[in-house]
Order: sequence, then C-alpha cells, then structure tokens
Amino acid sequence: MKKLFRGLVVGLFLLFAWPFFLYKRYGNRAYRPDGNTLIVSNHYSTLDAFFIYLLYGRRRIYFVTIINVKEKCLSRFVTWLFDCLYLDYEKTNFNFFKQCASILKEGGIVCIYPEGEINLLKFGFFEFKRSFIFIAKRAGAKILPVFIYPDYMPFRRTKLYIGDVLLPEDYGKYEDLGEAATFVQSKIMEYSLLVGKTKPPLEVTAMLPPELTESMGEKNDKKAER
Repeated sequence: MKKLFRGLVVGLFLLFAWPFFLYKRYGNRAYRPDGNTLIVSNHYSTLDAFFIYLLYGRRRIYFVTIINVKEKCLSRFVTWLFDCLYLDYEKTNFNFFKQCASILKEGGIVCIYPEGEINLLKFGFFEFKRSFIFIAKRAGAKILPVFIYPDYMPFRRTKLYIGDVLLPEDYGKYEDLGEAATFVQSKIMEYSLLVGKTKPPLEVTAMLPPELTESMGEKNDKKAER
C-alpha cells in the first residue's frame, strides 16, 4: 500500500515540477543495485535522495537521515514515505547500525550521505564520517559511490556520475576505518572532476593516495589542453 501511495505522490510531484528534475547519467549507467549494496554519495541538496530514487526506485531503497527531520510534519511524512532510517548524533546509535547491517544482509539497499550535512556551497566535500564503512564491513556489502551535482534551474539537467562498484575486498584492504572512508571519498572526488563541476579542497587532496592525486592532476591537465 505504501509503495502505491509513494508512486502516486512522486507521479503528481513530477507532473507539476518535472522541468526541475531532469538529469543526466554518467559512468556506470547500466548498473542496477542487486541487493546487499550501500549507495554512498556526496550531499549538495535536500533533493539528493530523490534523484537516487529516480535512478533506482524500482528497488526498495532505505535512505539514512538525521532524526531531527521528525520535528516537522511534512519532512516526517516524506521520510516515512521513503523508508528512511534515522541517525541521532547525540546517541551511540547501536540499534541504527544493527538495523542497517540487517537490511543489507537480507539483500536490501541502503543509501547514506557520509558527510552528515548538506554542503550548500555545492563545492568540494566535507570529511566523510567513517560509520558507513563499519556498516559495510559488518554486512559484507558492496559500496556504490555516486556523485550528484544538482541543478536548481528549470530545464537544466542535474548530473549523476555512477561509479564502479567497490567490493568488500576493495575497501576492506584498509584496516583503519578512516582510511577506508577516505578511499571511498576519493572515488567520488574523482567522479566530480570527470563531470567538471567541482574539485576537492586542498586539505582533503593531501590525504589521498599518491596514485589518485596524480591521476586527478593528469585529468585536469588534459582538460586545460582542450
């Protein structure tokens, strides 16, 4: 019943506001999450989750959000409608981690924004919090990194770069959760450069593995030559 109601609400929403929700896909466009997948994205707007839904809405996706959204009736309704999982920064969130891992182990899909807040500047990235790596390791989940650059103007296309799937052995080679989180973040930074919409701040670039920093530099040089 909720699925039908959600489809109706989304359909009516797009009917009246469709010029604002055009988007273009880049990268791994043919990929569709097949379960036990953690979608990880940057966070430039409140509509980031909606664009993920437009990409993969045929599968049930659980979106992670902060518990404060329950304070307002409209946001509480929207998060209920889209199967959100609630994170409380003032608590240890053991139940939240167990819930996420359980959903993933049962073949579910969870979407999370590790920056923890919206970057309204639409430029660069805040440091990724490492908790999503803990969840992925506990569930043995695949990670799908996605870069989203939302465009608020009508008839302008939001850009979505769908990255290559990271298997547990890809991010699991980093024993430190912080290093693993930086590795995933570096992938999304690289995708942001490929669509030419933003660039990583210098302090974060310095944390990246040398091979990734060099590859980013080479891509920028090629763009400059063009």
